[in-house]
Amino acid sequence: MFPGINHHDELRRLVVRQRGTIHRDQFRALAVSPDYVTSQVDARRWTAIGQNVVLLQNAPPLRDQLMWLAVLDAGDDAALGSHTSLELAGFKGFSREATEIHLIVQRGSRATPMPGVRVHESRRLRLDDIVHTGGLPRTETARSVLDAAAWQPYPRFACLMVAAAVQQRLTTATRLDAAMRTVGRIRHKAYLRLAIADVGAGAESLGEIHLAHLCRKFGLVPPTRQSRRKDLSGRWRYLDSEWDLPNGEVVVLEIDGRHHLEVVHWQADMKRERAVVITRRWVLRATVFEIRLEAAAVFSDLRAMGVPTLAELSASRRAIAL
Repeated sequence: MFPGINHHDELRRLVVRQRGTIHRDQFRALAVSPDYVTSQVDARRWTAIGQNVVLLQNAPPLRDQLMWLAVLDAGDDAALGSHTSLELAGFKGFSREATEIHLIVQRGSRATPMPGVRVHESRRLRLDDIVHTGGLPRTETARSVLDAAAWQPYPRFACLMVAAAVQQRLTTATRLDAAMRTVGRIRHKAYLRLAIADVGAGAESLGEIHLAHLCRKFGLVPPTRQSRRKDLSGRWRYLDSEWDLPNGEVVVLEIDGRHHLEVVHWQADMKRERAVVITRRWVLRATVFEIRLEAAAVFSDLRAMGVPTLAELSASRRAIAL
């Protein structure tokens, strides 16, 4: 499979395990002379990557080989992190971030620049944070989720990362909450705390969303009726709010406490929504994160549906009084 190692059984087993990559110190530990390594590189059977590691082929490295090259070069106190760690854990649904390999090293450590590898220095990378998958060191899943979320440019996508990781059963809200206590200052921290609370227990409806407060903030009358409901698993998931419009119609706002609902919940909710629409109610749906992060857009849509403003309500009351 890899040229130049057939005569050395122990070296061959190591190279197979490490996907055709090896550190020069490993050559020395196996009594492979530096001159032999140099001859293979000069003959272009092997490829030297920087000063420390060798790829036992002359073709460009595959993705998993590049992961090995990065961690071998960086040493024992480095680990694959963020999106790359989650990739190894089985996370589904990456975008362009997955094309780069994320390597986390201790602050002040040196790593050979490699195309396709992004190096992140960290003051808080501890041995307890590192686990191994297929022999590759990576940061523990909960920390990886928080790193990937914090490196997102927008808080909405950071919250989605948290929700998706829990939904895919790669970690739990409890583990994420514990990891949040050790991460220090990171981007979107306040939003991530709310997201972890949401995926752990569902939306806390009135006490957490403060819908009436938001109505006042955006100048709309508060809903006429509000209620929480349980999903098929018996957990609180939704907040229903209804407004009676002056023309006799009713607008219903449903706030979903989680993204990426399981199919069985999503299908049941579609059936329920049809039942609401049959009663001549207009249904608008929003996620709890939209209410927190994009409330202006949601309340603009409510206004467009005819929900009256506080000013209109006041004017109407004055007219009735006269």
